[in-house]
Amino acid sequence: MNALFASDKDDDIKLAITIDSAIYHGNGAIVDQYIDYDTFTQRVFQKLHKQPSEWKEYAAAFKQNIRLGDLLIEQIGSGGEYSFVKVIEDPDGQTNLLYRMLKGDGWLDYHEVLLVKNHLGEWSVADVYFYFSGTYLSDIISILLAQDDPELVANKSLRSSLLKTRDLFSYNQEGMYGNTETAYDSLSNYFKKQKNTRLALMKAKAGQGDMTQLEKLKSAYLLDFPYDKSIRLMMMEIYGSLDNYEQSLLMNEELSELIGGDEYLKLRTAEIYLSWDKSSKAKKILKKMIKNESFPTDSRLLLIDLYYLEENYKGMLSELLIVSDMVGAKPEEILPKDSYPNFYASSNWQKRKI
Repeated sequence: MNALFASDKDDDIKLAITIDSAIYHGNGAIVDQYIDYDTFTQRVFQKLHKQPSEWKEYAAAFKQNIRLGDLLIEQIGSGGEYSFVKVIEDPDGQTNLLYRMLKGDGWLDYHEVLLVKNHLGEWSVADVYFYFSGTYLSDIISILLAQDDPELVANKSLRSSLLKTRDLFSYNQEGMYGNTETAYDSLSNYFKKQKNTRLALMKAKAGQGDMTQLEKLKSAYLLDFPYDKSIRLMMMEIYGSLDNYEQSLLMNEELSELIGGDEYLKLRTAEIYLSWDKSSKAKKILKKMIKNESFPTDSRLLLIDLYYLEENYKGMLSELLIVSDMVGAKPEEILPKDSYPNFYASSNWQKRKI
């Protein structure tokens, strides 16, 4: 039994690394090879409220005409860092692959790749869940189908609500939060209860600064989805942007517990402590991460900022020179002079230059 379990885990990780590499190289065709189109098509048709028997005629067409691997890479986007984190199991025993998405502006998202066994007993991809939006890849495809083929969704109310879910996210991205509220209010009751639409409404409330309503919506959401990861990630960012570091830290800790830990969230914890003027706690985390070579560049850069606040220019210089060697860039290219004037005016830097 243990040998079989270990073998399954090895297969999970092999698949995870294959997908990770394919996404890094933008090779959707490789990702496509591991998608279970039958299962995925069934999930799409469930979103369209179609009869289970109706999906079969579409499965072959999906595989022929819709390149899900390319669509997935398009959804992930470019210009960031996409990394496999771990194999996880949800409370129902479903095996998933967890990936982390980072972008240069500090934006963080997690994606869960849902796995199923195919007819050969091999792991394949059934769907992908995007934490920050609370949306599945099958949700996105169902919207595209409803848009392109009106006859596919005979119920006009259902089709209208389905298409409006896409608008919620567009409005939020454009800062049109009032439009988000209006669109949400016009949804059918079924869609008003879905995770992704409720998360979009909460983001709109945050964008409007209406924290009273946001907290009410959050409480109601957690009653329905007490172990949801998406809301923890979203609220961690929202609370952080509002300088509510205590709640931001709480959301960080709860998210970490739900996914079984991630070293990057420790870095976020240090960032929260640093912003919260709890530099000693931030320093303890960062030094431990550096010792363990966990996100060593990011950890050192954050420690440099901490040292700057403490006016510890000797410590700054030491860490800066290490980072300079690690990334192959001059210190001045890493730390702009106009952002760290006191450091560059310090004797530590001046003596080093001489």
